[in-house]
Amino acid sequence: MKGKFKKQTECIWKRVLFIILIQFISFACVGCFGTSKTLFKNPTKTPGQKIDKTQRISIDDLLYMESISEKTISPDGLNVAWIKGSYSPGSEAPSTNIFLTNLTDLSTKKLTKFEGESISRVQWAADSKAIAFMSNIPGAGGRSLNQVWRLDLQNLALNQLTDSPDGIIDFVWGSAGTILYTASYTGSQKESGKEDDTIRVTEYADTPVCLFKKEIASGQIERITSNDDVIVNLSASPDGRYIFMGRTKGKSLYYQDIPFQYFVYDLHTRMERQVFMGMKAYQSASWSLNSKALFITEFFSKDKYMFGFMITLRALDTTTGKEEVIDLNWKRGLLYGVTIKPTENGFITILEDGCHPKLTKYTKSDRGYERRVMKAEHQGNIFSLDLTSDGKTMCYEYSTSSIPVQYYIASIEGDTVKNPRQFTALNPQFEGKLFARAESITWQGALGDEIEGMLYYPANYDPSKKYPLIIYLHGGPADCTRDRWTLLGWMFPYHILSQKGAFILDPNYHGSIGYGIEFARSIRDGKMYEYPIEDIEKGIENLLALGLVDENKLGTMGWSQGSILSHALITQDQRFKAASCGAGGTEWVSYWGQSRVGHSLCDYYLGGSPLDKPDRYINEKLAPFYAAKKVKTPVIMFTCEKDVNVPSAMNIIAYRGIQKYGSAPVELYIFPGEPHVLQKLSHHRRKMIEEQNWFDKYLFR
Repeated sequence: MKGKFKKQTECIWKRVLFIILIQFISFACVGCFGTSKTLFKNPTKTPGQKIDKTQRISIDDLLYMESISEKTISPDGLNVAWIKGSYSPGSEAPSTNIFLTNLTDLSTKKLTKFEGESISRVQWAADSKAIAFMSNIPGAGGRSLNQVWRLDLQNLALNQLTDSPDGIIDFVWGSAGTILYTASYTGSQKESGKEDDTIRVTEYADTPVCLFKKEIASGQIERITSNDDVIVNLSASPDGRYIFMGRTKGKSLYYQDIPFQYFVYDLHTRMERQVFMGMKAYQSASWSLNSKALFITEFFSKDKYMFGFMITLRALDTTTGKEEVIDLNWKRGLLYGVTIKPTENGFITILEDGCHPKLTKYTKSDRGYERRVMKAEHQGNIFSLDLTSDGKTMCYEYSTSSIPVQYYIASIEGDTVKNPRQFTALNPQFEGKLFARAESITWQGALGDEIEGMLYYPANYDPSKKYPLIIYLHGGPADCTRDRWTLLGWMFPYHILSQKGAFILDPNYHGSIGYGIEFARSIRDGKMYEYPIEDIEKGIENLLALGLVDENKLGTMGWSQGSILSHALITQDQRFKAASCGAGGTEWVSYWGQSRVGHSLCDYYLGGSPLDKPDRYINEKLAPFYAAKKVKTPVIMFTCEKDVNVPSAMNIIAYRGIQKYGSAPVELYIFPGEPHVLQKLSHHRRKMIEEQNWFDKYLFR
């Protein structure tokens, strides 16, 4: 008995020692990682800076924001041309103008003085003495069609280079004294007389879009291609020999049932060859400095449709015709929207990394491309760039969620970005204003995955108090919230809501890009609501557990997919006191029938059409319209009359369901003539005012 007792005592002590050891390791981990919740990144809870009335952001501050849509460095590396959009008093749309900044002394001058016109595709002439661009400024005969214009930088003389009857689609500089452009080709002149306003419903293009060449001096025009489909865009090699183009018979990429084909056209031999036959869609094309390599950023998907995607990189050797998929050694892929900027022996680009993408340099060797994340003062918050041809000077965009966008010039030495100098002074109305402090946080979401989001703090934040929480949900779902200033202040009113005293959480729920292909495609086949809603709810519970948030003061809002998810939230969680839902409803049959992306999106995310799987279209977990009786949250809704992405019918049906069967106030605003994203300044203002009044009444009271 004594021996048995001794053995039991030894076992007990061993267990006690084991438990103590485990606890010690746990506390050690807490000490190392600064959190008691494994490795998740919790809010810092740093007290907020006091904001007085003069430092507050107004609705007008956000509505009248200036922005830069394009920037391009001259071939000689001496200047950068950029397009700024800004509002004139009384205007409904921004005017766009071209500015020129000297890269040596950073002096800037305005080159154009347009009012209400649009400008795009700014391209330098090879000698750096002129700029060409597309614009709808009134041209020959007073017509405001998209044409190509040339601006001489010596005397600022402006000359119209094209006069295509239906306007042009895209263009590039050709060999000396020529331009190449794409335009509709009907084979004959249109009949004169009254325009026919009949709408033909079809997924296929009505007329082909072909490639044309124009001799600028003589005005002679030659049709280069005789294709019967649509050329969607162009990219020219630096030596002027090759043109890369994508072509399709479809009206829109969104249909996704109609394939794209890709070609390299040799202007010397007048021959074309089809390339990248396995590629569904691409984002951008870049040429090596010697024109021997073509880089393509691809929308890569493992599925039939391109909703759950990642940006990967392909290359073509124009000498041998060899194609390859370049191993980036990075599972999250390239930043959505970025282009490759070639250097003498590789390229510089930006890699996806959730809220903080990484500026990265790749150098070619016998083993492939070596990846080096660059050292830079603004690393993690650089979102676009351009390079001089020698690769020694970089122009880039920098911002954070709390610092408005500005543009910088910097030197590149090896893997380091040095001496960044700001060369823009955008948005003087922000001078002296304070913005909401924001930081990225993480928590455990659906499937045990780490979820990242941006958390905006309330103005004058006091860690000893609890505050309202507003969930802001990004669209897409294939999009990503980043630590980046938003230029769509009317859509993302973070700083206005912060000033009212609320936290705002903008989560990158399952289905978002920026975290690799599997995360992006995880919500296909009926998981479109399940995993994102779980991610959102667990994000809320995390903030409640940390003592930051008042559970009785919850709100939600979003546009497009953000609206679709907000509708679902308020049917499943009756704690929300206010909701704003813009351009996104609750019922999918009307969406399937009327949206240009209706069939492909429903097939991908819901797992079939209403004819294939009708039960899914009346399941309230996949179609919250059928849970309208559960809505107890006051909802304000917005929809756009001409929206072909999320048809207004989907929103109107959602409104009617809540109006007749819900037990909370609901209002709907329809913006006439508007597409999916509001264009008119007066509509931006109306949306913001009505939305803020709604939240004042139901959440902040």
